[in-house]
Amino acid sequence: MSEKRSIIRTLPFAVVLAALFAAAAAKWTPGAPGVTFWAAACISLILMIPSLLLWTWGGRGRTLVMMMLAAFSLRFAFGLATVNLLPTYGHPNEQREQLGFLFDDAWRRDEEAWAVSHQEDVSFSESLTREYRNDQYGALSAMSLWLYRYISPDARRYTLIMLVGAFVSALGVPFLWRALNDRWGRRICLIGCWIYALYPDSIFFSGSPMREPFLIGIICAAFWALSTVREHKRSSWIVLAVSILVCLPFSTLVAVILAGAAAAWIWAELLIPRSKVWLWTGIILGSLAVLAAVIVFLPAFNEWIHFDIYTTENKSGWVEKVVGEIGAQFRSVFLAFYGLTQPVLPAILVYPTAPACDLAAGTCTTIYWKVAGIYRAAGWYILVPFLFYAIFSSVRVKDKKERGLMVVNGVFILVWIFLSSLRAGGDQIDNPRYRMIFLPWLAFMAAWGIDYALKIRDWWLVRWITVELIFLWFFTQWYVSRYSGNAIRRFPFWKTVIYILICSAAVFATGLISPLRRKFEKKEERSFTIEK
Repeated sequence: MSEKRSIIRTLPFAVVLAALFAAAAAKWTPGAPGVTFWAAACISLILMIPSLLLWTWGGRGRTLVMMMLAAFSLRFAFGLATVNLLPTYGHPNEQREQLGFLFDDAWRRDEEAWAVSHQEDVSFSESLTREYRNDQYGALSAMSLWLYRYISPDARRYTLIMLVGAFVSALGVPFLWRALNDRWGRRICLIGCWIYALYPDSIFFSGSPMREPFLIGIICAAFWALSTVREHKRSSWIVLAVSILVCLPFSTLVAVILAGAAAAWIWAELLIPRSKVWLWTGIILGSLAVLAAVIVFLPAFNEWIHFDIYTTENKSGWVEKVVGEIGAQFRSVFLAFYGLTQPVLPAILVYPTAPACDLAAGTCTTIYWKVAGIYRAAGWYILVPFLFYAIFSSVRVKDKKERGLMVVNGVFILVWIFLSSLRAGGDQIDNPRYRMIFLPWLAFMAAWGIDYALKIRDWWLVRWITVELIFLWFFTQWYVSRYSGNAIRRFPFWKTVIYILICSAAVFATGLISPLRRKFEKKEERSFTIEK
């Protein structure tokens, strides 16, 4: 069947889906249902066109369309559920939560866009260049301004921005599918794309009009361009350049980081295999670029870090206590490692929940945030052992070209995770939000790690999972003792850390037994041969 006929045959299903999405928006969005339905229907029908084209380009498979539907439906459904449930099950004294907003910056951005659309005569083009107080880059504010000026002047239907964001995230699936399936095979493709579609934090940050759904979908296109840069040189370079440019209105920082990741990938993929000269040239130029960036941006970055660290310490008394014990000079290092654990699964499991505790006292959460916190933390803790196993195993790949690429990607992910922790002070919201922006890379590395472990039947993956279970066991005990009052004797923090390190070291040490035994046997064989 030709691509044209395939698209024509699927058009009725696309129209039905658009009508269902619009009906859901009309049912659970503030404002007149009729206006909401037609606005959502028009947006959905327009965005169905690139969805069908990309699905056809991706191979027109059932699995692919299921992934795209799952990616869209989970994000948009969570957004609608948040708008309707947060006022009831969130914090009653938080104004933004009573209006259905998860995040303060999303609420303030929407407040400004609504006010400007009714108080100022801003043209379509002027909204792009106007300075916004509550949006550093302006892309989402401009979109909200257009929404309230041309589509929804009678009510704040910010769920329509979430509708567009959910579509953009889903549009990233075919790019990731083609990249993984064509380059690394079916199993890595299935695992990686399902991680992308179902990853909890990606769904959570689609629950408000945020930039992350847009950035993640765009970065998927860039990931495809990089993975096919050898086969489709012209189209890959065009898609990569467009992806970086489209990122700019949403986040200059992410665009710069994406450009850096692309440069590292191209260096490992195309230049290092040519000669060692390119290897050392890249190392020298990369070091100089990092040094120049440190010199230029260090004052601003230092200010960000100190502000985020100060905020984190103020919000958590025990973090302030631990930092005081280890010394201020190690504050950044501690919070970078602390950020890796965020959101902390043992903490949210045992954290007191209203109405059984005093919500006004501050050491308490609501049922909405409890469920969301467990969901988010479980997703991160499921991903972590596979992700770090993949980074650890990248140096063990036998093929030199593939090893260089995997090592470079592993280093990029590690650096980005630690930068996210530093930039956000290891907190519960911004740290996972920054980390999750490069979800295509995280999904790919985790999927590659699972596939690699299954191929060689590697027990190192089991060791990484065991280490995480050790961490969860000891810190669950620590958090239970912390929130139990005097019912359970408080377990010291540093003893918990020491026990985790000792047990983890013992688990990793078991991986050295076989290599040492083989090395000893080889020495014995050589000595026996010499004697003979």
